[in-house]
Amino acid sequence: MTGNWEVAPPPKTVDGLLAVPVDIDSLTASVVFDGAAGSASADAAFTYTVGPTAGNPFFDLRQSVSQAWLDGAPFPADKLAHHAFGTDPFTDLRVVESRQDAGSAHMLRVRYPLALPDSQLGGSYLPRIDWAPGPRLTFAFGLSDLNRARYLEAWLPANLPFDQYSVDLDIRIDHTAVPHSVITNGSVTELAAQHWTVAFPARFSSVSPLLEIRAADTVERATGTAALPVSGRTATIEAWRPAGSAVDLAGRIGAIRALLVDNENTFGGYLHDDRFVAYFTGEGGMEYEGGTTTSADALAHETFHSWFARGLKPAGQADGWWDEGFTTFHDDGADDAVPLDFTEPPVTLCSRDPWQRHTPRASYVAGSALFKGLAAMMGAGPLDRHMRALYEAQAGGLPLSTERLEEHLVARSGDIRVAHAFHRFVYGLPDPLPAPALWLRDGVADPGADTWAGAFWDSPDLWVRTGDDDGTTHQNPEYGQDNWFHARVRNQAGAGTAAHFVVTFRATGYAGADFVFPADFFEATAVKAGFRLAPGETRVVKARWPRESVPPPGSPTCVVAAVVSRFDDPVAGSHVWEAGSLAQKNVVVVDLKPGESTVVPVALPNRLGREQLIQVRRSDAGLPVAVVHRSAGLLEPPYEPMALGADPLSPLVGLKVELPQGSEPGHSHRVDLVQRRADTGRIVGGLAVLVNAVRRTE
Repeated sequence: MTGNWEVAPPPKTVDGLLAVPVDIDSLTASVVFDGAAGSASADAAFTYTVGPTAGNPFFDLRQSVSQAWLDGAPFPADKLAHHAFGTDPFTDLRVVESRQDAGSAHMLRVRYPLALPDSQLGGSYLPRIDWAPGPRLTFAFGLSDLNRARYLEAWLPANLPFDQYSVDLDIRIDHTAVPHSVITNGSVTELAAQHWTVAFPARFSSVSPLLEIRAADTVERATGTAALPVSGRTATIEAWRPAGSAVDLAGRIGAIRALLVDNENTFGGYLHDDRFVAYFTGEGGMEYEGGTTTSADALAHETFHSWFARGLKPAGQADGWWDEGFTTFHDDGADDAVPLDFTEPPVTLCSRDPWQRHTPRASYVAGSALFKGLAAMMGAGPLDRHMRALYEAQAGGLPLSTERLEEHLVARSGDIRVAHAFHRFVYGLPDPLPAPALWLRDGVADPGADTWAGAFWDSPDLWVRTGDDDGTTHQNPEYGQDNWFHARVRNQAGAGTAAHFVVTFRATGYAGADFVFPADFFEATAVKAGFRLAPGETRVVKARWPRESVPPPGSPTCVVAAVVSRFDDPVAGSHVWEAGSLAQKNVVVVDLKPGESTVVPVALPNRLGREQLIQVRRSDAGLPVAVVHRSAGLLEPPYEPMALGADPLSPLVGLKVELPQGSEPGHSHRVDLVQRRADTGRIVGGLAVLVNAVRRTE
C-alpha cells in the first residue's frame, strides 16, 4: 500500500485496545501437507508498517495459532486473539496486544495446524482440505465474496482488502508418491517432486490469489494464447477441468480469447502478467486476478471481473457492490438505459461499515439497476468511457471506494443527479425533511443568503494548499506535484441534516471574472463526497488536485466550487453571487522584483460594453496598473467605472501590473478587477491579483 492510508479503515477501540490498521509489506509462508497423517501445517510471517496512529495492529487469520514470534522474540499466541469489530458473525479480527508506534516496522510470525477455516462456510464452491486414497490431496482456497471471512485470511495471515502486498508460498506434500498439480494465478516454480514455490505479486490483496492443489490424475489441462490488441502482448490461456468432465477446453479457450480481446478494446489493457487461468469446476463462479473457478455459463462474468473487481479492486467489502453491479450491467449488454424511480424505497448497497465482511446479494440486481439508471442520465456510451477512464487511471493502484466511484462519475459526467442516485440507491438514505441548506461564504461578512452584493471572487471558504498539511491559508498551486483543494462547507441552522453531499472543484485553466453553473464548473478537476452535516455545523473537506492537471508556472487559474446535496442543488444558470452553494477563488499570486511587471490574462464576458463595465481597485494608489486589450491596445485610466466600447469585445484582456522601484521585499499589493452591471452598478464578477515584492538578486 506504500503508506497511502486513504482507503484504510479507521482505528477502533475494542476491549480496551486501540486497534489500528497496518500496511503489510510482504507475506511468506511454508505449508506442508502430510499424506501419511492426513494433516497439514503452516509457518507464516509478514512484515508490516503501522499506520499514522500508534496502537495495537489488527489483521486476520481464521486458523488456530499455536506459536507466535514478534520481531524475532516469542510472543504469547493468546495475545493475538480475535475481538469483535462488526456486529455480524465472522466480523471479528485479531489484535496484536503490543502497542506500537506510528510508522514503526515489525514482523509477526505464526505457526498453526492447517484445517478448514473458522469462516462462514456457505456457497456452492467451498474451501477444501481433504484426502483420498493414494493418498491424494484436494486443497482449494475457495474464496467467496458473499460469505464472511472467506478471503486469504481463511488460510493465511492477511489484511482487509484495502491493502496490497506480495505473497510467497513454499508448498510441499510429504509421504505420497501420487503426482499432484498446482492450479494458480501465481508464478509456480517446481523445486522437486511434490515441492513448489508460488509467488503472487505486490499488487495482490486478500481477494486476489487463486490456489488449488489436486492429484494430477484427477484434472486435465489445455493451453492457448490470445493476442491482446490494446497492450500489444500475447497472453497465455490456461484451462483446467476435472478428469472426465464434459467441458470442451478448446472451445472455452476460444471463448476466453474473445472475451480478453473484447474487454481490452472496451476498457483498457489487461493487467495480469500476460496469463489467464480458468478452472471449470462446474459449480458457480469466483473471480481472481487473471483467473477464475467457474462454470461455463459464468465464464463471461468472471472474466470481466479481471478488469472490474480484480483489476480495479474494491477498497473494502462494503464497496464490493460496484464490481458485481457493473459486471452484471455489462453481462446484460451494457446498453440498457432505464431511468431510476426516485419514488421507490431507498436501497443500501454500500453500508459504509469498514468492518463489513461480505458483498450484499442485492449487488447483482440492484447494482445493475443503478448502472442502468446512470446510463439513462449520461448515456450508455459515455458511462462506459467514464468507467474505462477510471480503470486506466487506478487499476493496479489504490483500491476503489464507493465514494471515489461517485466522485469520478460526478466529475466526468458533470451531472449532479449522479450524487442523488448514490444518495438513495447506493447509500440507502431517505430524502431529507426538511432539506439541508449548504453554503460557502463569498466574503468574510457573508451571512449565508443566496444573493451576496459584495466582492465574491476571494471566498474565505475556498483555498488551495501545495501540500497535504491541512493548512487554512490559500497558496498558489505548485506545478509538477499534487496540490489540494479545500472547502469549508456550512449548513444553515434550522435546515435539515445533509446525510450525504458532494463538493465539486474546478481549476479553470484561466483567470476569469464571470462563472455560471453548471457549464463553468464541469468537467470538475476533483470531487469530494461527505456525509452527515448537521444544521449549524461546519466541516472542511479536501480533495487532491492531481499533478497532471496542475498548470505550469505563469499560467493563471481560478478555482470554482459547488456543493450539492439532495433537494439542495445550485440552480442552473446561477452565478456565484446568486447561489450560496457556489464559490470561487479567483486570486492570482505573482512574485515581482522592483521594476518588473507582469500581464495577467483575464477572460471576461462578451457582454462588456453597454451591459457591463469593469473597474480596477488597488490597495496602493501608487501601483502602476493598466488594462490591455488586443484590439484596443492599452486602455488608459481612469479606472472608475470604465466602459470598453459600445460593441461587445473579445473576452480576453490583460491586467498589467508593475512593481515600482524601491518596493520593500516582503511587501504585498492587491489589485482587484471588478465587473459591474452598467445600469445598476451591481458587482457581477471579479478577480484579485496579489503582488509580492521579492528581493532583487544580481
